[in-house]
Amino acid sequence: MKNILIVAAENSAENYGSKIIEQFEQSDHKVSFFGAGGDELQKRGVELIVHSKELSIIGIVEVLSSIIRLKKIMGRILDSCKRKKADGAILIDYPDFNLRLAKKLKKAGIPVYYYISPTVWAWRYSRIKIIRKYIDHMFIIFPFEQEIYKREKIPFTYTGHPLIPSISIKKERDIFRKEFKIRDGEKVLSLLPGSRLSEIESLLPEMLSAIKILRSQIKFKAIILKADNINKEIIEQIIESSGIEVDIIDQKNRYDLFNASDAALASCGTSNLELAICGLPFVAVYKVNKLSYLLGKGFLKISLYSIVNILLKKKVVREFIQNEFTAKNCAEAVSTLLDNQDIADEQKMEFRGLKEMLSLKSSPSEVIFSKLFSLIFGNK
Repeated sequence: MKNILIVAAENSAENYGSKIIEQFEQSDHKVSFFGAGGDELQKRGVELIVHSKELSIIGIVEVLSSIIRLKKIMGRILDSCKRKKADGAILIDYPDFNLRLAKKLKKAGIPVYYYISPTVWAWRYSRIKIIRKYIDHMFIIFPFEQEIYKREKIPFTYTGHPLIPSISIKKERDIFRKEFKIRDGEKVLSLLPGSRLSEIESLLPEMLSAIKILRSQIKFKAIILKADNINKEIIEQIIESSGIEVDIIDQKNRYDLFNASDAALASCGTSNLELAICGLPFVAVYKVNKLSYLLGKGFLKISLYSIVNILLKKKVVREFIQNEFTAKNCAEAVSTLLDNQDIADEQKMEFRGLKEMLSLKSSPSEVIFSKLFSLIFGNK
């Protein structure tokens, strides 16, 4: 029996981690997983040392202010690794925490496998030195990252993007709209304020203010997609304070919502790629603590923020970052998508080809399992 640490601190990471665990479950070799994650990993039989709710932070300042708490969490994870004599560690995304943890794990003699590269191509390229020193093998999801890791002579496997095999529409647009009481011909705007509490608090109030402006111009239905790890009451309180009528939908309806919507207002992140692959025009936004932004801005190497624009190498999707993220700007951009079908169709056309660009014949979880199996069990 091999004991493997897995750290999946966010919704997307947990989904990806679950698929890797599923591959191990289907093999003849017994592996026991423990570590950090949420309810989904727990259902998979992972012994949770830390729940993902304890790791819901973002930004340089937020991380620094939580440093003592994070050290304690790392201590709990390391104690469990030593007690269980961990045979390896799978760290998924979440670089501010996981790269620090990788250093401690490596010093403890535990092989470290990292899935989803820190965005060294966008900012803080110096992290490459940390990766080279403390990570035994990288699993990367974007084709352009291969050149970086080849150049830096860091062991890696390109997996394709884990979102691709998981995106599927279960309910036809008309059926979904009827089920959620969307009237015939009524426009639908999806709101994706993020999966971290700090994102919700920073982005959602301004998004709702944008809706207030929009509703003075056009009629539409607004629906918030709630992350699994976010308490619904928190969102309801923000909605109540805004005085705006908005529905809330959970993650199980994610892709059906996208299919039934006409546009989206979304925080920068993985969701942008999901929206594009589903063919839903959107506006990308982001805002962090002012000091976090000022500290981080000097490390930025890119002028585009949405991963869709980065992959397409041009600003197909409008972005409002930091000071540009205002209700007025968002309302104007969303109104254009809802009112002008030609502009919405232009975005959709640009989105075509992304799926093929990010896909391999085997699923990412299969590619990762195959490599991890050889690394952990020694079968070359």
